Order: sequence, then structure tokens, then C-alpha cells
Amino acid sequence: MTTIYVNDLSGIDLDFWVARAEGIDAVRTAQACLVAYRRNDAGALEGMPYSPTRDPQASGPLIVKHGVDIFESGGRWAAELKGRDTPWGNGATPVEAALRAIVAARFGDAVQDAEAALPLSCFWLMFVAAGSTPPHLLGHAIIEARDMNHAMECARGLGLHPGADVRVYRVNDDDAHHIAADMRNRLLSAEEAASLGWQEQ
Repeated sequence: MTTIYVNDLSGIDLDFWVARAEGIDAVRTAQACLVAYRRNDAGALEGMPYSPTRDPQASGPLIVKHGVDIFESGGRWAAELKGRDTPWGNGATPVEAALRAIVAARFGDAVQDAEAALPLSCFWLMFVAAGSTPPHLLGHAIIEARDMNHAMECARGLGLHPGADVRVYRVNDDDAHHIAADMRNRLLSAEEAASLGWQEQ
């Protein structure tokens, strides 16, 4: 576990901790925070996206419910719950500040979050038909994830791991910089994989 300051939480990680503050069971994928989730027959996570950081229909009622006061402070935004001086939140937008204040009111100035603390890296996943001899290659993907286990989880969430065996390798940072954004988090064609110098092993 690593200590993460609430005022450093953003995006999906902030969505996740808002859900936790509200007592909602949630899970994170590379694309979204999901609630009311389950695994389908292929092992992929399915659920309802929960995104108060982007959805005013989710954040608005929370701000009203918690009585959050929002105000400008030093060129940024700050927020605190009415009647409470601390803890408080700050952020680049009023909503970000308000949501951080809600999380801080529940958990304090910091949370213990092993996943949010890890930076995203690129992982090369090679999918092979389950039980095939010799191995029958189904495709390649480059997944942005925090570690190998998270890469597998993200692949399932994207529907890229339908009952196949998979080999996972971390792409070194120098090579990752040369991989275009539109080639990540999806299946690659054989030609695209070859252009990166990847071949069936």
C-alpha cells in the first residue's frame, strides 16, 4: 500500500474513491470506474460506468447532498463541507475540488491505494489459442497498465482475452515512447505487430 494524498487523486482514481466514500462497491479498469459490475462468460468485466469527475448528473447531487462550499483560491478552486473547516479539497475545476473534499471528509487527507500509486506502463500481450499444439497465435495487443496482473485485467475488460492463453511482457520505456497512442489498448493486426518487430515465438 502507498499513501496517496486526496488532492492528488484525479480521473478514474478519483471516481473510484468517491464511490468508496459513498459506500458503493466499485472496480477500476483502464477505461472507467465500474459499479454494479460482474464478469461475463468470457471473463470480461461489465458494469455501469461511475464518473462523477465527468458526469454532472453524478457530481451535482453529491455536491448538494454533502453541502459542499466551492470557492476560488489562488487561481485554483477549493472546497469544504459546510460547517467543517477541514479536511478540504482543491483542484483545477470546481467539481474536482468538491469531489476531493467529499473523499477527504470520509477518509482524511490521504488514502492507502496501491494501484493509483503505480504509473502506467506498456505491456505486450500475445494471445494464443487455449491448448493448441503447436501454439496458434490469435493476435497481439499493447495494453497500458500498472503491472502484469493489471494488464491482464484490462485486456479482459476490453474483451481482448476470450478464453485464450496469453503471454505478457513489459515494454521498456524507451520502446514504449515510439508506440503511437492509437495502437494501444486494442488488438493489433499482423502487419502492425510486424511493424513493431514482434513475431510469433
